[in-house]
Amino acid sequence: MGKVEGLISEMEKAKLVAIMTIPDAKLAIPLANAVLAGGVKIIEITFRNDQAKDALKALQAAKLPVHYGAGTVRTIEQGKTAAEAGAEFMVSPGFNESIVKWALKNNIPFFPGVDSTASIERACDLGLKILKFFPAAELGGPKWLKAVKEPYYDIKFIPTGGVTLENIQEYLQLPNVVALGGSFLAPKDLVQAQKFGDITAICKKAVDIVNSVKK
Repeated sequence: MGKVEGLISEMEKAKLVAIMTIPDAKLAIPLANAVLAGGVKIIEITFRNDQAKDALKALQAAKLPVHYGAGTVRTIEQGKTAAEAGAEFMVSPGFNESIVKWALKNNIPFFPGVDSTASIERACDLGLKILKFFPAAELGGPKWLKAVKEPYYDIKFIPTGGVTLENIQEYLQLPNVVALGGSFLAPKDLVQAQKFGDITAICKKAVDIVNSVKK
């Protein structure tokens, strides 16, 4: 099994990707431990501030039993920085063809954001089968995914944006959803307040919902 296939297989099992915008790279390890304690084993560190690079490097050095990647990757330079820090996958908010081609050339699992059938078609042209659906809630959420399921029967999605504890069950019941990405697993206010126990509790609730759907 190749690197891309292996990661996707892990995502399909875990179903949850904790998206984090880290205000201080020193919080990367305690945050990772908090979500891990809650049963979430896939982490996405976003490039929404200047702490992302050091946060990724901290995770690389810690060698925790988690899969970690880089989110909000909008330039090839950010992609190279993330790759050097050991990011196992990368995600972008929209579809930037130059970054996607760079990632494919370097055998890096890359999940670009799509918001329409037009962007799905562009992804298909490059052979991509797993796409981020963003911003999911604003675009119709599960209804949109149901609408594209038949014409794009071979494409699967990672809905992100407006995903919450209250709606993850509805998303998880859809056959074209690989996993869910969300900051709801590590809310910004709890991160700022360093309330790691509360973050662990949220992750446990989400994992319980995932397990209930699998049964």
